[in-house]
Amino acid sequence: MTLDEFISTGMESLDKLLEGGILKGFTTLILGSPGSSMEILGKQLATTDSVLYIATEETKDEVAETMNRFGWDSSKIDFVDMASKYSQDILSGERKRVSIYERRSKQKLRELIKEGSSGMPVQAKDKEDFLAIVSNKIRSTSSEKIIINSLDFFLSRYSQDEVLNTLHAAKVDNIEKKGALFIIMTKGIYGDVFEKKMERIADCVIELEVLQKGSTFERFLAVTKVRNYAKKIGMARYVIDSDGFVLETIERII
Repeated sequence: MTLDEFISTGMESLDKLLEGGILKGFTTLILGSPGSSMEILGKQLATTDSVLYIATEETKDEVAETMNRFGWDSSKIDFVDMASKYSQDILSGERKRVSIYERRSKQKLRELIKEGSSGMPVQAKDKEDFLAIVSNKIRSTSSEKIIINSLDFFLSRYSQDEVLNTLHAAKVDNIEKKGALFIIMTKGIYGDVFEKKMERIADCVIELEVLQKGSTFERFLAVTKVRNYAKKIGMARYVIDSDGFVLETIERII
């Protein structure tokens, strides 16, 4: 296997653990427990050229600010700023609620009864179909690497089946383009069955875990699945410093 069959993760030590990087056309699932700093890993994956970054928990500006703090260039990233779109929808919905209250406060009781008004105005639902936006952007992008950080945003707004269908389509598109698709998701929240379904979709699975030992914490990154390449399975301790994720003491699991 030659190096031109791989796409770099942007981390030399992780590429070493994976024996070259991510195979072209692979979908990689990153499962992280709370406190594992998976949001930093997502940004570090974007430090290579030709990246489509789907930001959901943080706005584009917030992602760029964090990357710049670590000394990572964010200027060439193609951002899909879901966080800003969602915030705008929330503000728009709240303005509508306030407008309704203001209008009703000026009406007489008889007019309110005639209008058939009762209870509180319902906050507007999302105006945007975020899954459709992601699907269309992934289909049209020419970026070599796609990072969804994170899937939690979609799972809080859509059914698991809807999310899975979108990811299946993204996976097929990624295979055709021979790119690298990274999906980041919080571990242990959405049920074992859903996690197993996600692991079946993925060609590579990376898990981040934080263990408390006394007054200290140990962080582990484990590659638990690489399709057709069992020898790549392994784990490493990691720390977060001024350079981001730093993997230490790589061990192979035979």
